[in-house]
Order: sequence, then C-alpha cells, then structure tokens
Amino acid sequence: MEFNKVYNHERVTRKFTSRKVNEKLLAKIIQRAQLSPSLLNSQPWKVYMLTGDALSGLKKEVKTQIDNNVEPHEDFVKMLSLNWDSYPSQNMAAVGASQPYFFNNKMELFSESNNSMFNAQDVAFLTIPRTSPAWSVYDLGIFSQSIMLLALNEGLSIMPAHSMVSYPELVRKYCKIPEDELVGMAIGLGYQDNAAEVNDPKFYPDRLPFKKIYKLIK
Repeated sequence: MEFNKVYNHERVTRKFTSRKVNEKLLAKIIQRAQLSPSLLNSQPWKVYMLTGDALSGLKKEVKTQIDNNVEPHEDFVKMLSLNWDSYPSQNMAAVGASQPYFFNNKMELFSESNNSMFNAQDVAFLTIPRTSPAWSVYDLGIFSQSIMLLALNEGLSIMPAHSMVSYPELVRKYCKIPEDELVGMAIGLGYQDNAAEVNDPKFYPDRLPFKKIYKLIK
C-alpha cells in the first residue's frame, strides 16, 4: 500500500468483526517490526499474541473484574510517574470533556466496546523487562508504531489500548508471561466492523493546531 494511504488510515478501530487474522500474517507483521530502532540495539520488547480460547478466557475474567468494580492496576503505573505536566493534562481534559459531544451522548457505545476488548480476535501483548530504563518504554512505543503501520499496510485495523492491560496478572496467566517482564501495552488486530456505530468517523477527535506543537529555530 502507498505510504501516505497507510499513514492517513491510522485511526483506531473501536469494534472488530469476529473474523480472525491468519496466524502467518500476524507472525510476518511482528517479524518485520523487529527492524524498529532501539537504544544501543537493546531490542527490549517481546510479543505475546493471544487468540482463540486463551483470548476468550482472558476477556471473560477481565469482564468479571470490571463488573466487580476492581480498580485497574497496570504494570507501567508502578514504573512511571503519572504526574502529568499541565500541557498534556489540558489536552486530555479537553478530550474527556468533549467525549459526550464526540459520542453524541452515547458513551455506552465506547464503554461496551472497551469492556469487550473491542471484540478483537487477536491481541498482541507487548512486554519489556521489569528492570528497564525509561528509554525502553520509548523503544516499545517505536516498536508498537511499527506493528500498527505494518498491520494497516496488510489491510488490517488496529486498536492500541492500555485498558487491555488493566489487570496484568490476568494477562500473565493467559499469555504465560514471566514475572520478570512488565506488561506494557496491547494492540488489537483484525478487521473493522463497518456496521458498528462506534466506528463512525464522526467520533474521531481533532488534533492540536500544528503551530502549537511545532517550532522551527534557525
């Protein structure tokens, strides 16, 4: 696919169809993503691709946690400070305040999709070693972006979501992830449900004005 088409298509999918992705295609995407750069070639990432009965089991237990109002406790919360500067805080507040507008007061659309892990049939769970510098989180972000662009290039849809790693002990259980790895991020991969209202482009949030984030110094 032409690069600009791939990049301009990089929007999250809030609900997938029930069609699974070919396992060889999933492996191909992850293998190509290994070309991503990392600090001193550290390549700190690992990928656990969950599908089939294992993913169904995880979804069921996560839904139970949500129904029981168990507070999320992502691994990265323990590693990184969540004391946001005012600049990103204002951006997040704007999105949060405008969500009822974006969803035309249909927030249940997002909640239902979020609580069902977006109906993703294949989810890549990404980890880094528990003993890692902050640079490894940056590297994991680069690796994640590579996975998503490569998936889009193959005609797939994507959903990166920290909500899918809200209960890391459950992710470890089903993915068989050792305790010396932090569960950092999850990316749903699959095919967009074009009939789902939650995927309507009218719900895409705007980006900041370009001049607010770009400075040219000569």
